[in-house]
Amino acid sequence: MNILSKFKSKAKGKTAKIGVGLGTSKFHINKVFNATIKFLNENNSKIYFYGIKDSIELIRNTELYNEYESRISLIKTNEPEKEMIESLISKKINGIIRGSLDSHQFLSMVKKNLYIKEVNRLALLETSNGIQFFFGPVGIDECNTFEKKISYIRKAINEFTNLKIEPKISILSGGRKNDYSRDESVDKTIHIANDVVKFIQEEYPDIKITHDEILIENAIEKGSNLIIAPDGISGNLIYRTLVHLGGGNAYGAIYMGLNNIIIDTSRVGNISEIQGALLLAVALSK
Repeated sequence: MNILSKFKSKAKGKTAKIGVGLGTSKFHINKVFNATIKFLNENNSKIYFYGIKDSIELIRNTELYNEYESRISLIKTNEPEKEMIESLISKKINGIIRGSLDSHQFLSMVKKNLYIKEVNRLALLETSNGIQFFFGPVGIDECNTFEKKISYIRKAINEFTNLKIEPKISILSGGRKNDYSRDESVDKTIHIANDVVKFIQEEYPDIKITHDEILIENAIEKGSNLIIAPDGISGNLIYRTLVHLGGGNAYGAIYMGLNNIIIDTSRVGNISEIQGALLLAVALSK
């Protein structure tokens, strides 16, 4: 399934104001800027860059900036995370993307300003041979208990409903079922996976959900479009292995369960990840 096409369809004809964060690395700022130019060539939205003085001036002095000046606003600030989120809350802009900002500072500001204790990010990934699926958790502290997994899946199902995609969910654990009793921590992940499947089946009897053990390759082969890792650390490692070592792609991660549009990106993500995040932000904006 090409999930990205769903977002392209929703974004078609939309004009949104999207904020993008700039870190301090010249390499990553140029990457974010080049991805934005490619996006603007195909879309009608306006982009607001938030960064410290040096980051903003780097873009201002870029040759292409003059050509796109009417569709790019440069916001110079000593606190880009804070000001970008405040602009979102005040509805000056329709959505925001972390871009190349530091993840810890950005997450802290999101929690503080939106008065939430935890975040749930739903990443859109693609294998090296073009199979797309939603995935989580991608944060090391996310979705690490039975209760958090249930909350995460409920939010993900709402996202699927809005996109008019039928969920096919795969829950992963730390081993095969016949590995039981080899390791206490692995046993715990198997128990939780089984309990999650049973709970979701009872709450959503029409939704397909299976425990696919540690066999993520089976989840892909059977066409699962939502894959849940055993915990945040393994999820983060799966993401990094696929995208940074395995020739796959990421297209941004949706912050679920919020009244505001926030899309996450890796600060070292490639151009396609930034373009994907921009597309997601416009598609989800109202």
